[in-house]
Amino acid sequence: MTSVLLWRVIAAGFVLILLAAAVLSEITRRQDQVKERIRLVQGRRPANATVSANRFDDALGAIRRLGGMILETGLFSAKTTGDLEQTLAAAGYRPASALPMVVGAKVSLMVTLPVLAWFLSGGFGDSTIQIVAAFGGLAIGLILPDMIIGRMRKRYLADVERGLPDALDLLVICADAGLPLETALDRVAMEFRDSDPPTANELALTANEMKMLPDRRQALINIGVRTNLETLVALGGTLAQTLQYGTPLTQALRVLSNEMRDTMLVKFEERAARLPVLLTLPMIGFFLPCVIIVVLGPAGVQVYHMMNG
Repeated sequence: MTSVLLWRVIAAGFVLILLAAAVLSEITRRQDQVKERIRLVQGRRPANATVSANRFDDALGAIRRLGGMILETGLFSAKTTGDLEQTLAAAGYRPASALPMVVGAKVSLMVTLPVLAWFLSGGFGDSTIQIVAAFGGLAIGLILPDMIIGRMRKRYLADVERGLPDALDLLVICADAGLPLETALDRVAMEFRDSDPPTANELALTANEMKMLPDRRQALINIGVRTNLETLVALGGTLAQTLQYGTPLTQALRVLSNEMRDTMLVKFEERAARLPVLLTLPMIGFFLPCVIIVVLGPAGVQVYHMMNG
């Protein structure tokens, strides 16, 4: 009896210790939540987020410095650098800050991926596989940043082209209200900042260039050179001619908006016309076997029974 009572006391004490630990942990968790809410109200980041953000910023800074050092050595030709700057500008980034980052990331991947592939393929026990894996990692490190930038560029330009007709409609309203072109571009960029950031970015950049450059027409032409979109090339050329010859701005903007909407409608019709051709192979691959089974299945079953009967 004494031993049973002792074990019951020990078990009860252990349960009480667990309950006390759970209560203390809940109190500590609630206190941490209150502290985090206070930090958020005060506009400060949480402590763990600040540490992780600082580490991430340090890593990005190291990659950017590496890219800057490589660019200073002249390892990349002027043509390669110019093409990369054009691609970054068309993706919505400023080449002065984004180019060292891209070059540093490319060089880092070209060094780390082959080494990682070499060690990961070491389990096969064949040096040929390790060499092939290392060269594959080198090719991936060389091509991967360009592929990522290319996809970002296509997405950015597609967003700009999709939001440009609505921006021109708002520009027409601003021009009818008597606003000059620079102010109208700033206003439209401000209105589109939340709904369509790529279009707002291009319009704001054009407005800033118009304020800084001695020739405002050059700023309008730069929007087409920077993005290499036919719609923006036409927009920049039309607005430059409007400034040069003094033609009505609202009329030119209305004509451009209607032309862009017609162009988008034609593109949608082209995509719709391609659907039957694109659906042919899936229909043959998925529907035709089902039709064959439904039509020929019963006859095949009867033939099987007749041959085995």
